Amino acid sequence: MKTFAFFLGVILLPLSIQAGWSRTYGTAQDEKGFSVCQTSDGNYVVAGYSQPENSLWVLKTDENGDTVWTVASQEEWPTSRAYSVIETSEGDFVAAGYSAPFWDGKCHMTVVKFDADGNPLWTKGDWDWFENPPGSIGYSIQETADKGFIVTGATSHAFDEIDDLLLVKLDSDGDTVWTRTYGGQAPDCGQCVCQTADGGYIVAGYTMSALPWSFWLLKTDQVGDTLWTSGMVDWFFGSAYGVTETSDGGYMATGYVAPFEDGKYHFMVLKTNPDGDTLWSKWDFDLFPGELGGVGRCIRPTSDGNYILAGYTTGFLDEILDLLLIKISPAGDTQWTRTYGGEAEDIGYCVGQCTEGGYIAAGATKSFGAGGYDIWLLKTDVAGDTLSVSEKPVVSGVSNWHVLNPVGQRIVLCFKDCPSGFHANIFDASGRKVDEIRSSGQTGIVSWGEEFSPGVYFIRVESVASGSSKKVVLME
Repeated sequence: MKTFAFFLGVILLPLSIQAGWSRTYGTAQDEKGFSVCQTSDGNYVVAGYSQPENSLWVLKTDENGDTVWTVASQEEWPTSRAYSVIETSEGDFVAAGYSAPFWDGKCHMTVVKFDADGNPLWTKGDWDWFENPPGSIGYSIQETADKGFIVTGATSHAFDEIDDLLLVKLDSDGDTVWTRTYGGQAPDCGQCVCQTADGGYIVAGYTMSALPWSFWLLKTDQVGDTLWTSGMVDWFFGSAYGVTETSDGGYMATGYVAPFEDGKYHFMVLKTNPDGDTLWSKWDFDLFPGELGGVGRCIRPTSDGNYILAGYTTGFLDEILDLLLIKISPAGDTQWTRTYGGEAEDIGYCVGQCTEGGYIAAGATKSFGAGGYDIWLLKTDVAGDTLSVSEKPVVSGVSNWHVLNPVGQRIVLCFKDCPSGFHANIFDASGRKVDEIRSSGQTGIVSWGEEFSPGVYFIRVESVASGSSKKVVLME
């Protein structure tokens, strides 16, 4: 039986705290955070892996991102990962991933339960569920209505190689209730699973056995029998990484496809009806202006009936650029887009809404931290702003407006090449619209803020040619 111990000596590098906050966790080697959720006490728990031990890593932070406890696998298991973590209805935590002890050359799906203080309660894996474990990886875990768990991932006959999509139903003690595999002669993988309102399950992932499909959705009943599959036809490769059930009984999934015509990965959101028929799809060029590609990694519903997505922007092929958050309506229309990062690679893997209405995102950064990849946590307000890291609007070419004086007793900005005039809305730090700026001229300079209280505000241009936002600060 695998055991776990507290992992000490983590480097915590804070960035400035203002409207939100940003934290990195790690060493000079690579660490990544794949999953995050807010806990019932208002804090956060993150799952990923750490170096140099190359081990599964779960850490809990307080509401400001300061570490409360960390847990990592012991050295007897030389390679392990945690890809997904949740808080249970009992207030404990369950993480899923894999361990690779190397004595059989395989990855082994691993599920670990911790109490509220990070003490391991039990560890279960494919060695408990199968008489002759084929090897497997767990990418997503969710608690089910019966207080058990559903896990998806893939079987793996050799280290880090994918065979068939795997779905495992566990009881509350981590013992298997049933297992199902799906696929054909080529790799097939589940990346995200959710229990649906009818008691069944929806799985997002990819298939190479059913080409030309690659972006793959799989719907099952309560015991894992297939009801339907759906995907993207006529695209060479891609994957669905996140899925959620929508209020109309359908599903919304995010991921990417790569048609190779322009050498880019293309961020995509797909909406289906309850039977898996595609109602609409939105691409990166629909969701945010500019010529960048992207990858969608997570989608979650928000309290106002909309959806928040996390991922990252890309350049040529899989060139990683910046962490990306997008908020969309049920129809797939963009409400706002934010990118975060520096000069190196910055990735978003997971996002969730916080109780006060803002968002918590987890990923990995090479732009900030101790070196290599570090786990990155970003806490934003309701408008997606942190004021603590470099935030770059996604725009095409040179912006046609610029803030000349972003900090002071009044804000001065200039604009040009606006045939229909200039129009911008002003929001306070809570995301509430407080004012707007209008000018009928095509080019000009305007000032704003003389009659408003000191604080942080956001100017969002509504002119067709712009579509970007900037932070400003009014001083006394």
